[in-house]
Amino acid sequence: MTDPTATQESRARVLSAVESADEPISVEALSELTGLHVNTVRGHLDVLLASEAITREPANPQGRGRPRWLYRPGRGRTSPYQALAEALTLQLGQVADPGMAQGAAERWADALPHMPEAKSPDEAVRETAEALRRLGFGTSVNGAGDAIELTGCPYADIVAENPVVCDIHAALVVRLLDQTGQPVTVQSMDVWTRPGLCVARLGRPDLRPDRSITPDASGSISERNAT
Repeated sequence: MTDPTATQESRARVLSAVESADEPISVEALSELTGLHVNTVRGHLDVLLASEAITREPANPQGRGRPRWLYRPGRGRTSPYQALAEALTLQLGQVADPGMAQGAAERWADALPHMPEAKSPDEAVRETAEALRRLGFGTSVNGAGDAIELTGCPYADIVAENPVVCDIHAALVVRLLDQTGQPVTVQSMDVWTRPGLCVARLGRPDLRPDRSITPDASGSISERNAT
Protein backbone atom coordinates (compact mmCIF):
# COMPACT_ATOMS: atom_id res chain seq x y z
CA MET A 1 0.00 0.00 0.00
CA THR A 2 1.27 3.48 -0.87
CA ASP A 3 2.20 5.64 2.11
CA PRO A 4 0.24 8.90 1.62
CA THR A 5 2.65 10.85 3.82
CA ALA A 6 5.68 9.69 1.81
CA THR A 7 3.87 10.56 -1.41
CA GLN A 8 3.08 14.05 -0.21
CA GLU A 9 6.65 14.53 1.00
CA SER A 10 8.16 13.55 -2.35
CA ARG A 11 5.63 15.73 -4.20
CA ALA A 12 6.59 18.67 -1.98
CA ARG A 13 10.25 18.04 -2.90
CA VAL A 14 9.41 18.17 -6.59
CA LEU A 15 7.48 21.42 -6.19
CA SER A 16 10.27 22.95 -4.10
CA ALA A 17 12.77 22.07 -6.84
CA VAL A 18 10.59 23.69 -9.50
CA GLU A 19 10.16 26.82 -7.39
CA SER A 20 13.88 27.05 -6.60
CA ALA A 21 15.01 26.72 -10.21
CA ASP A 22 16.31 29.90 -11.86
CA GLU A 23 14.58 28.97 -15.12
CA PRO A 24 12.03 26.42 -16.40
CA ILE A 25 13.30 22.94 -15.56
CA SER A 26 13.03 19.52 -17.22
CA VAL A 27 11.80 16.20 -15.83
CA GLU A 28 15.32 14.79 -16.01
CA ALA A 29 16.80 17.69 -14.07
CA LEU A 30 14.10 17.36 -11.42
CA SER A 31 14.82 13.65 -11.11
CA GLU A 32 18.49 14.41 -10.51
CA LEU A 33 17.79 17.15 -7.98
CA THR A 34 15.23 15.19 -5.95
CA GLY A 35 16.72 11.71 -6.26
CA LEU A 36 13.34 10.40 -7.46
CA HIS A 37 12.80 8.15 -10.48
CA VAL A 38 11.83 9.97 -13.67
CA ASN A 39 8.46 8.20 -13.76
CA THR A 40 7.76 9.20 -10.14
CA VAL A 41 8.60 12.80 -10.96
CA ARG A 42 6.27 12.73 -13.98
CA GLY A 43 3.42 11.45 -11.80
CA HIS A 44 3.92 14.25 -9.28
CA LEU A 45 4.14 16.84 -12.06
CA ASP A 46 0.78 15.67 -13.44
CA VAL A 47 -0.85 16.25 -10.05
CA LEU A 48 0.84 19.65 -9.61
CA LEU A 49 -0.27 20.69 -13.09
CA ALA A 50 -3.86 19.70 -12.35
CA SER A 51 -3.83 21.82 -9.17
CA GLU A 52 -2.22 24.73 -11.07
CA ALA A 53 0.70 24.75 -8.65
CA ILE A 54 2.99 24.64 -11.70
CA THR A 55 2.77 25.30 -15.44
CA ARG A 56 4.68 23.85 -18.34
CA GLU A 57 6.00 25.05 -21.69
CA PRO A 58 7.80 23.34 -24.59
CA ALA A 59 11.56 23.66 -24.75
CA ASN A 60 13.17 25.03 -27.89
CA PRO A 61 13.14 22.20 -30.45
CA GLN A 62 16.45 20.47 -31.08
CA GLY A 63 16.39 18.15 -34.07
CA ARG A 64 13.45 15.94 -34.91
CA GLY A 65 10.80 14.75 -32.51
CA ARG A 66 8.59 16.49 -30.04
CA PRO A 67 10.23 19.08 -27.79
CA ARG A 68 10.63 18.34 -24.10
CA TRP A 69 8.38 19.96 -21.54
CA LEU A 70 9.87 22.45 -19.09
CA TYR A 71 8.18 23.32 -15.79
CA ARG A 72 7.87 26.56 -13.84
CA PRO A 73 5.90 27.66 -10.73
CA GLY A 74 2.23 28.46 -11.23
CA ARG A 75 -0.51 29.93 -9.09
CA GLY A 76 -2.05 26.87 -7.52
CA ARG A 77 -5.38 26.74 -5.80
CA THR A 78 -4.16 24.25 -3.19
CA SER A 79 -0.64 24.28 -1.78
CA PRO A 80 1.12 20.90 -1.71
CA TYR A 81 2.70 22.12 1.54
CA GLN A 82 -0.79 22.24 3.00
CA ALA A 83 -1.46 18.74 1.68
CA LEU A 84 1.69 17.50 3.39
CA ALA A 85 0.67 19.15 6.64
CA GLU A 86 -2.76 17.57 6.46
CA ALA A 87 -1.33 14.11 5.83
CA LEU A 88 1.08 14.39 8.76
CA THR A 89 -1.61 15.76 11.05
CA LEU A 90 -4.06 12.98 10.27
CA GLN A 91 -1.37 10.37 10.77
CA LEU A 92 0.02 11.72 14.04
CA GLY A 93 -3.37 12.70 15.36
CA GLN A 94 -4.15 9.02 15.76
CA VAL A 95 -1.28 8.63 18.23
CA ALA A 96 -1.85 9.91 21.75
CA ASP A 97 1.79 10.89 22.20
CA PRO A 98 2.47 14.64 22.45
CA GLY A 99 6.20 13.85 22.26
CA MET A 100 5.76 13.25 18.54
CA ALA A 101 4.84 16.90 17.98
CA GLN A 102 8.46 18.04 17.70
CA GLY A 103 9.31 15.47 15.03
CA ALA A 104 6.19 16.33 13.04
CA ALA A 105 6.97 20.05 13.23
CA GLU A 106 10.47 19.40 11.93
CA ARG A 107 9.09 17.48 8.95
CA TRP A 108 6.68 20.31 8.16
CA ALA A 109 9.47 22.88 8.38
CA ASP A 110 11.74 20.75 6.19
CA ALA A 111 9.04 20.58 3.51
CA LEU A 112 8.82 24.37 3.36
CA PRO A 113 11.59 26.41 1.74
CA HIS A 114 14.11 27.23 4.46
CA MET A 115 13.28 30.47 6.22
CA PRO A 116 15.53 33.35 5.18
CA GLU A 117 17.78 34.85 7.82
CA ALA A 118 15.86 37.85 9.11
CA LYS A 119 17.45 41.28 9.54
CA SER A 120 15.31 42.20 12.53
CA PRO A 121 12.86 40.64 15.00
CA ASP A 122 9.98 42.34 13.18
CA GLU A 123 11.03 40.67 9.92
CA ALA A 124 11.39 37.31 11.68
CA VAL A 125 7.81 37.52 12.94
CA ARG A 126 6.45 38.59 9.53
CA GLU A 127 8.27 35.77 7.71
CA THR A 128 7.00 33.21 10.22
CA ALA A 129 3.43 34.43 9.80
CA GLU A 130 3.80 34.15 6.01
CA ALA A 131 5.10 30.56 6.28
CA LEU A 132 2.07 29.65 8.40
CA ARG A 133 -0.19 31.29 5.81
CA ARG A 134 1.29 29.00 3.14
CA LEU A 135 0.22 26.06 5.30
CA GLY A 136 -3.39 27.18 5.10
CA PHE A 137 -3.86 29.40 8.16
CA GLY A 138 -5.16 32.92 8.21
CA THR A 139 -2.47 34.95 9.99
CA SER A 140 -2.00 38.45 11.32
CA VAL A 141 0.65 40.09 13.49
CA ASN A 142 -0.41 42.45 16.27
CA GLY A 143 0.82 46.03 16.41
CA ALA A 144 3.63 45.35 18.87
CA GLY A 145 4.85 42.39 16.83
CA ASP A 146 4.83 40.09 19.85
CA ALA A 147 1.88 37.90 18.86
CA ILE A 148 0.77 36.02 15.75
CA GLU A 149 -2.96 35.42 15.48
CA LEU A 150 -4.03 32.29 13.60
CA THR A 151 -7.54 31.89 12.22
CA GLY A 152 -9.26 29.51 9.83
CA CYS A 153 -7.32 26.48 11.08
CA PRO A 154 -7.49 23.82 8.32
CA TYR A 155 -7.55 21.12 11.02
CA ALA A 156 -10.20 22.56 13.34
CA ASP A 157 -12.53 19.60 12.78
CA ILE A 158 -10.07 17.09 14.23
CA VAL A 159 -8.50 19.16 17.03
CA ALA A 160 -11.04 18.20 19.72
CA GLU A 161 -10.27 14.49 19.34
CA ASN A 162 -6.59 14.99 18.54
CA PRO A 163 -5.16 17.82 20.69
CA VAL A 164 -1.63 16.79 19.67
CA VAL A 165 -2.34 18.73 16.46
CA CYS A 166 -2.07 21.98 18.43
CA ASP A 167 1.22 20.80 19.99
CA ILE A 168 2.55 20.23 16.46
CA HIS A 169 1.54 23.74 15.41
CA ALA A 170 3.21 25.30 18.46
CA ALA A 171 6.42 23.34 17.84
CA LEU A 172 6.36 24.41 14.21
CA VAL A 173 6.22 28.10 15.14
CA VAL A 174 9.22 27.54 17.44
CA ARG A 175 11.15 25.86 14.60
CA LEU A 176 10.32 28.54 12.02
CA LEU A 177 11.31 31.40 14.31
CA ASP A 178 14.56 29.62 15.17
CA GLN A 179 15.46 29.43 11.47
CA THR A 180 15.29 33.23 11.15
CA GLY A 181 18.31 33.67 13.41
CA GLN A 182 16.57 36.31 15.53
CA PRO A 183 16.06 36.04 19.33
CA VAL A 184 12.28 35.69 19.09
CA THR A 185 10.77 32.87 21.15
CA VAL A 186 7.34 31.37 21.70
CA GLN A 187 6.13 32.02 25.23
CA SER A 188 2.78 30.29 24.77
CA MET A 189 0.29 29.09 22.17
CA ASP A 190 -3.16 30.08 23.35
CA VAL A 191 -5.59 27.65 21.72
CA TRP A 192 -9.04 28.95 20.88
CA THR A 193 -8.75 32.21 22.77
CA ARG A 194 -12.17 32.50 21.25
CA PRO A 195 -13.71 30.05 18.76
CA GLY A 196 -11.57 29.84 15.66
CA LEU A 197 -8.72 31.98 17.04
CA CYS A 198 -5.35 30.83 18.36
CA VAL A 199 -2.58 33.20 19.43
CA ALA A 200 1.15 32.51 19.47
CA ARG A 201 2.52 34.87 22.13
CA LEU A 202 6.13 35.76 21.51
CA GLY A 203 9.08 36.84 23.63
CA ARG A 204 11.25 39.61 22.19
CA PRO A 205 14.16 41.15 24.11
CA ASP A 206 13.91 44.28 21.96
CA LEU A 207 10.44 45.15 23.32
CA ARG A 208 10.66 46.74 26.76
CA PRO A 209 7.91 49.06 28.12
CA ASP A 210 9.04 52.21 29.90
CA ARG A 211 6.79 51.34 32.82
CA SER A 212 3.97 48.97 33.72
CA ILE A 213 0.74 49.99 35.47
CA THR A 214 -1.22 47.19 37.16
CA PRO A 215 -4.61 47.50 38.94
CA ASP A 216 -5.13 45.14 41.84
CA ALA A 217 -8.39 43.43 42.87
CA SER A 218 -9.60 46.53 44.72
CA GLY A 219 -8.99 48.77 41.73
CA SER A 220 -5.92 50.45 43.21
CA ILE A 221 -3.09 51.18 40.81
CA SER A 222 0.48 50.12 41.33
CA GLU A 223 3.30 51.10 39.05
CA ARG A 224 6.78 49.84 38.44
CA ASN A 225 9.55 50.81 36.08
CA ALA A 226 10.51 48.25 33.46
CA THR A 227 13.93 46.71 33.96
